[in-house]
Amino acid sequence: MKLFRHVLFLILTFIFLFISCDSDSVTEPGDDEFSFNHEINPGQSATEFLNDDDFERLVVQVQYMQGYEPTQEGLSNLESFLGERLNKSSITIMEPEEIPAEGESSYTADDVRDLEREHRTQFSSENEIAAYFIILDGEYSDADVLGIAHFNTSMALFGPKFAEVSSGVGSPSKEDVETIVLRHEFGHNLGLVNNGVDMQENHQDTDNGRHCDNEECLMYYAFRNADLFGNIFGGSIPDLDENCIADLQAAGGK
Repeated sequence: MKLFRHVLFLILTFIFLFISCDSDSVTEPGDDEFSFNHEINPGQSATEFLNDDDFERLVVQVQYMQGYEPTQEGLSNLESFLGERLNKSSITIMEPEEIPAEGESSYTADDVRDLEREHRTQFSSENEIAAYFIILDGEYSDADVLGIAHFNTSMALFGPKFAEVSSGVGSPSKEDVETIVLRHEFGHNLGLVNNGVDMQENHQDTDNGRHCDNEECLMYYAFRNADLFGNIFGGSIPDLDENCIADLQAAGGK
């Protein structure tokens, strides 16, 4: 009997200690550690950008390789575009930060993702979603492209192509090219076109991927292609057409 009581005592002691230790590891409602996946497909966080259900604020980190600093006008125009379309209490574009040049003539999408992992420091947190731009010192492996959206909160611009498009008599200014491509690539992460938010009317140019079929719309495919850009740029910054705006509004945007 004495042995039985001793064994019972040990068992009860163990159970008590186990429960005590386990209760220390339980996270109470509201105390969950924040987590957000920044490495999923472009457009999959569209609603988080558009509405304020999960995030009331937006912060945008911009990093550029030496020699390819973005213009303040281009960034200001991006901020005004986001302010018009997103339900956020504040939108902040951080001061552009220079990172070392890689000296590569071209970059693949995987190269861009690896560079982001190496350099990005601003990530989403409680009540604030973070977006990221990196401006590279080489061309995209598809050499005609001005920019890409490569993750759900991340976009890349290819600096040498901007200089190419904005040089020469009658060419658009660097500020205008930056404005259009910054907005266009962010548009893909806002879910356009048919890229994370539902179309209210069919307006996808399926021959050219996730782009709008209206050649006057910001999301027209040619606004990401260097050899077509100058031919379609009419001297004014294109806006989203009514179909793209309707898509954003239906998903919680403005």
